[in-house]
Amino acid sequence: METIPRAVRDWLSAAGLTSAETARRAGVSSSTLHRILNGQVDPSAGTLREIALACGLDMELATRPMSDPLAAAAARVMLESGYRPPVGSDVEIWQRRLLRMAGSENPVEIVKAAGIAAAPMHRLGAMLLSGSVTLARLASAGDASRGQWAISGAAGLRLPPSGDVPPAVTILWCEDVRTIMQLLGDAGLRQVSRHDRTTIAVIVAEPELFAGSFSQGIIRYVAPIQIILDCIGQGGAVADNAIKEAMSW
Repeated sequence: METIPRAVRDWLSAAGLTSAETARRAGVSSSTLHRILNGQVDPSAGTLREIALACGLDMELATRPMSDPLAAAAARVMLESGYRPPVGSDVEIWQRRLLRMAGSENPVEIVKAAGIAAAPMHRLGAMLLSGSVTLARLASAGDASRGQWAISGAAGLRLPPSGDVPPAVTILWCEDVRTIMQLLGDAGLRQVSRHDRTTIAVIVAEPELFAGSFSQGIIRYVAPIQIILDCIGQGGAVADNAIKEAMSW
């Protein structure tokens, strides 16, 4: 919920208002505004709009496909021994949310709920690409980027030879998407906007995602549970295969 306190603080700063002035103009108590600014309460949309209006702004609700990396982190906390989530995050909130979504403590149902909620293909800044490139070429770009990287998605389920063209959709998690795209510039890949035309997705990862990564030859893969989560997040046949794999654990 940290995004709400940060946004409200930005509103007050841009308007040049104190919290007391803002509370008065918005018709809320100073204590309520204090709790909102400190992330101690989850305000209603109506309260947030009154605060925005008090700051000379307006607010409208909008939806977008769900893609929250903390959902995957929460599932890994619940199911993967030794995994350490991001410090100061809403992972505990997501743990409770996943239990509600799953309807039980069944690990497969938790993984299914988390994979759908994490949905990496919908991540802001994800580069969706179409074309043919070998796993070895992706690994070369990862190594040359001098940052952390790892493969996930459909290739993670099959672990094909490094010289093979990976199955769709294969994900290259990395620290710097721009650098990876520059390094893949001669690979003949083209950017697309539709998921059904995507063969490779290059996506920036939070550092914790790489925990538990393993190597097979020159290819580095994310942890098995992360592969399952990423495949479920894609939907379709690859998600069905990931669920079958999870059920065999």
